[in-house]
Amino acid sequence: MAFQSSSSSSAPPAAFFPITFLPTNEKLSRANFPSWRAQVLSALRGSRLATFIHPGAEAPSPFLAPEKGKEDSKEPPKPNPEFEEWVAKDQMMLNYLFSNMSKEILGQVNSEVTTVGAWAAIEKLFASQSRARVISTRMALATANKGTSSIAEYYGKMKGLADDMASAGQKLEDEELVSFILISLDVDYNPVVTAVTARVEPISVAEL
Repeated sequence: MAFQSSSSSSAPPAAFFPITFLPTNEKLSRANFPSWRAQVLSALRGSRLATFIHPGAEAPSPFLAPEKGKEDSKEPPKPNPEFEEWVAKDQMMLNYLFSNMSKEILGQVNSEVTTVGAWAAIEKLFASQSRARVISTRMALATANKGTSSIAEYYGKMKGLADDMASAGQKLEDEELVSFILISLDVDYNPVVTAVTARVEPISVAEL
């Protein structure tokens, strides 16, 4: 019993360990930002700590405000315990982000000293990449051609391009993907195109 008491008294307060994050499925790389971001956001929201990445997030004052009537006192300011707790949580989350990045990405954001700063740097790093990927994939969808491929192969190719769009952060609606698929079919499929375009209700990709 004495050993248990000693261990308990030396343990850090529970508030120092506000979160226990599981590692993401893959470390952040240039190819998996949307799925990595979704996992991290889920972890932060589940721990009620997503406010730490909101633009403008900042720590409380390091010191408590002087008591009323003691503004001119010569006593040194008292540390604010809320500041220490905020910094502890923020640094744990920053460590979580850093530990789930590839060396390539970490090398570009490891100068950040707060979670909100690191998150903003990550978002900026991938914003232009995502836009370029969306544009190139949309162009591939618009210029696709069935050619000599089987209908199954052609559908698989178009569905794969749509999945690439979704992974880049811009999911295509079924109706738009159906339009891309139909427009590049050869004349053998004119009856299918006519039947689909004549429908009153939109057709889903699965139905097509």
